[in-house]
Amino acid sequence: MSSEIAQVVAFLRETPPFGALEERAIAALSRTITVRYARAGDRILQAGQHNDWLFVVRSGAVELRLAGEELTARLTQGASFAYPSLLRGGEVRNETIALEDTLLYLVPAAEFHRLRETSPPFRAFFSDDEQRRLRHALEQRAQGRAGGFDGASVGDVAHLGAPVSCLPETSIGDAARLMRQHKVSTLTICADGKLLGIFTDKDLRNRVVAADVPGTEPVGAVMTGNPRTLPASASLAEAVALMASGGFRHIPLVDEAGRLSGMLSATDILAHLGNNAIDIGLSIARAQDAEALAAAARRIPESFAAMARSGTQPAQLARFTSALGEAAHRRAAQLAERELGPPPVPYALVVFGSLAREEQLIGSDQDNGLLIDDALEPEEGAYFEALGGRISDILDACGFVYCKGGIMAKNADQRLTLAQWRARYARWIDNPDEDAILRATIFFDMRCVHGEAALVHRLHEETVSAAAANRIFVSYIARDALRSKVPLGIFRNLVLDRSESGEKVFDAKAQAVVPVVDIARTLALGHGIAAVGTVARLRALSELGHMAGEDSESLIDALAFVNELRIVHQAGLAGAGQRADNAIAPDSLSPLEREHLKDCFSVIRRGLDSLRRNLAGGIA
Repeated sequence: MSSEIAQVVAFLRETPPFGALEERAIAALSRTITVRYARAGDRILQAGQHNDWLFVVRSGAVELRLAGEELTARLTQGASFAYPSLLRGGEVRNETIALEDTLLYLVPAAEFHRLRETSPPFRAFFSDDEQRRLRHALEQRAQGRAGGFDGASVGDVAHLGAPVSCLPETSIGDAARLMRQHKVSTLTICADGKLLGIFTDKDLRNRVVAADVPGTEPVGAVMTGNPRTLPASASLAEAVALMASGGFRHIPLVDEAGRLSGMLSATDILAHLGNNAIDIGLSIARAQDAEALAAAARRIPESFAAMARSGTQPAQLARFTSALGEAAHRRAAQLAERELGPPPVPYALVVFGSLAREEQLIGSDQDNGLLIDDALEPEEGAYFEALGGRISDILDACGFVYCKGGIMAKNADQRLTLAQWRARYARWIDNPDEDAILRATIFFDMRCVHGEAALVHRLHEETVSAAAANRIFVSYIARDALRSKVPLGIFRNLVLDRSESGEKVFDAKAQAVVPVVDIARTLALGHGIAAVGTVARLRALSELGHMAGEDSESLIDALAFVNELRIVHQAGLAGAGQRADNAIAPDSLSPLEREHLKDCFSVIRRGLDSLRRNLAGGIA
């Protein structure tokens, strides 16, 4: 191999998408390439002419102008151009001029088309839109995962068939003997074919033996009533998240008619996956004091890193991590109640932001508040002041650090009655101003994790309805979304900041995830959609005809890709014992990942531009 050919091969190996080709294909391609030199100011291609080459910038820079007038891009080393003309038969629409002395590699059209036919990654890279490239990138990454969640359903690992069961009037003693006879730790309690509850070893210890309840009493009096259930077709990921958030080890399975069809245990899942998320969830749920809870919750990054290494999908990993965060919040409230005594009136512990959307990774602070029943008397406020403070303190010890913005139950502004919360949302919606909206958007992602869920549900439904009816409010939150600065320059170059160490980075959460969340939230509120999760909102917008399906899926794909990068970054920090952040250095990514990242930012920018045109009055 001549030295010139060797240089071409070395360059192609490091340049997307050629590096994805087999070594033989790269070698063969290198022999077909023509080398061309252009001086600064030379016209390389003219609009309207016929083109038979794919151009790759080896060194230097070129400028593309649509029809020779409107500047569309500036390209530097490694960039390809003129492929759209090859895809549509050869007609050139952009004029291309060398900005400086430039060396170009030219691939013949016949070779370009042959590679598109034989190499899916090559074909995907030269698709004419970001959505196709992103979809292909996610599919390729999914194929490379080793995780046991992908495609696995509950029915694949559970014991299907009628579980051991008895009637609610069966004595506790007979129920225990039935469990011993069949060697099971969970008994289903049914009547007329309907599941009423379950009776477990834990119930036997805590509700019978420890409470001195006679064995002659009916088992229905001490069972766990109305247990959470799943269909056998549910994903294994959903089951793990449900167990982790609820701190339990068994889930009854039901068929389409609601009849009992099996029992899933944590042991079944652990045998299949070898994952510790359920164990950490159980440790959180069983923590007997704040110290034990903090010890269990501080293992969440360990579980996160383990699941990331196993190849768990980004959405599933966020769901698992959120489930563990939810469990920690719930247990913190329960322990605080144990210390202070029962609440004088019903209340709910509400979470906001990423935990409410079930999209939390690690390194998040706490965003929560108390929603208290309107029956609260003035003298009872001291209880909830102590409760909110204790919950926040416990969570801080668990690793959910105090919110710098004060959005936590420790703060009096976040401990309100239902009427007070209603008045607060009404002020935001009926009399919006930019400063208030800047601080308020997180409150429009809300979910109950402990206490009276009906209070939160009622407030959320009313809030969504009021927001949809006020177009001025929707325009304000649209303008707030446009504060996001997508780190992509007009010439498709990444615009970066410097970290404290001097490394060039971008904030993956603030500059990529938050804009997608804002787009979905704004449009969902504008159309009265009550969903809280970002993907659920985008899918609902598409299904209801408020967003093109292609645009919805593009944003979902962009969110998934960026979250994959965040997960890899945060898992590396967690594995090194460092606190997680979202500052990613593009230099740590492969050239192909950087190209797909640019596709993500292009998709996000289009979504923000749509908000600007349609809801923000056309202003930034």
